[in-house]
Amino acid sequence: MFDRKYLKNEIDKLDGVLTEHIKLYLIGGGSMSFQNLKDATKDIDVVVRSENDMNLLKSALAQMGYSVPAIRGPYKQMQASAIMENKDGFRWDIFVNVVCGGLKLSDAMADRATNLFSMDRVSINMISLEDIFIFKSITSRERDREDMYLLFLQGLDFNQIRDEITWQNDNNMSAAWVAFFFNGLEEVVERYSIVIPFFDEFHDTAYSDMLSQMILDRLESGSATVEDLNRNFGVDDIEKHVESMIQKKLVTKNSDGSFSLNRD
Repeated sequence: MFDRKYLKNEIDKLDGVLTEHIKLYLIGGGSMSFQNLKDATKDIDVVVRSENDMNLLKSALAQMGYSVPAIRGPYKQMQASAIMENKDGFRWDIFVNVVCGGLKLSDAMADRATNLFSMDRVSINMISLEDIFIFKSITSRERDREDMYLLFLQGLDFNQIRDEITWQNDNNMSAAWVAFFFNGLEEVVERYSIVIPFFDEFHDTAYSDMLSQMILDRLESGSATVEDLNRNFGVDDIEKHVESMIQKKLVTKNSDGSFSLNRD
């Protein structure tokens, strides 16, 4: 485990080797460490807003002695754009705008972020505790559930979390994304016996998204009518779900009234 002093020292070294200025958003344990919510962390999760910034960061870390490690288990599932690790075992998980293949660093998240410090070539920004909670919910690492509980104890604004989840769901092309979010919520609720505001609403949204994903899987094998989908899934309001998927441009309605995947 690595403490705040270690993290700050690595960022100081990073500033010394970067060739251009970049802005980093801390989204995980590293941010919690700098906010005195954790004494130490195994790694630092950062989001950058462009491929160019990611390449600049990777190049600088390589100059500092970092290399690409073997990736397995939950780390592979996070779908980082790049992972770099040094000889101490300290790891940078680097994402370009999207984490775990679904959750975006939205403009609202960026606006809520607080600048921790700015150097000559790097600015470090901490996203809000509410947004860290959201990011933690979609991962499957054991310690992330502990972190979610710790964040919950800080007194989170769940109205803000609901608004962000609503935006993410409306603007995300991954049909079953909210199911991962809800799975994280459910695990922390069961483990720590806490009450999460809007839990039932999050459940209903996750169910709708899971149904949408099943519809997409069905349409992979060919077009289907509302009646076909009703027989497949036994859901009365299936047409409402399909209409939502049409609005997201995941599905298209054919001239004969059937539905197909939108492959444009």
